[in-house]
Amino acid sequence: MKTCLHIVCSLSLLFLLGCKTSSKVSYTSQQITEFKDFMNAKSFEFIATTANPLPGRGMMAVANSGLLPPGSTMSNIQLQGTSNYLRVEGDTISAFLPYYGERQSGGGYTSDAGIVFDGIPSNYKEEYDAQKNEMQITFSISEKSETYQVSLNLFPNKKATVVVTSSQRFSIRYFGNIKEIEDAENPS
Repeated sequence: MKTCLHIVCSLSLLFLLGCKTSSKVSYTSQQITEFKDFMNAKSFEFIATTANPLPGRGMMAVANSGLLPPGSTMSNIQLQGTSNYLRVEGDTISAFLPYYGERQSGGGYTSDAGIVFDGIPSNYKEEYDAQKNEMQITFSISEKSETYQVSLNLFPNKKATVVVTSSQRFSIRYFGNIKEIEDAENPS
């Protein structure tokens, strides 16, 4: 009886492992080459479509008050129709991203409720991961009394994820798309 149980458990485990789906998206070598050229030009803009703040008491209160955009929850906020960007233009990176979340420590009140910065970052690192088909960019940048640690994961299909960790606020993740800056200024 024990042997039969072991065989059934082993077969079930093998079945479950065999049914695992692959999350790796495959791209052609031409798509990867075009993506690397696009990234090397260092002239692109990220536009966020959703924001994922860390849930906390403040976010629960905002969600319960009905102040979130339509179709949003406290951990997945829809940003369609909201002006936002993170731009990379040569050595300069600028951002104007809405922030939903809580302050960790006291910082002075500013007119910038969102994540706003413009300048040349420090600790800039860029690496292409061939296994995951993604470009990973990390950097630090300061604006006024706040310092941001930013991590971008960019993919050949022009999708991207941006994670911002602040010295004064809880971290937040954005999902969206990237495009050339010329496209943003001269729509065709």
